[in-house]
Amino acid sequence: MNTTAILSTEEIRSLRVFGERVRLARLRRNLSQIELAERMGVHRPTVINLEKGRPGVTLAVAIKALTVFGCAERIGDLLAVDPMGESMELASGRKRAGSRTGVADF
Repeated sequence: MNTTAILSTEEIRSLRVFGERVRLARLRRNLSQIELAERMGVHRPTVINLEKGRPGVTLAVAIKALTVFGCAERIGDLLAVDPMGESMELASGRKRAGSRTGVADF
């Protein structure tokens, strides 16, 4: 499946920027692609694809790289502030789904 066809130009650009930043973080730490791959528990071609911003690379692989760089905890910051979503929620008048108490969640 050609995943590039379903991505917008902006999304493709974002993947490439992320890949470039992964590469820069690796170089700043003086790591080879092989060393980074070993620390991530993946193969070198996966690191190459990540650094090129290829859309087939999973989020889990990206988080593995962030873990090696010591910044995986920052991934949660991406949607910590969501003004557009909050505005949409307020405008729709929708209330959040309540939690069900006393029911096992497994």
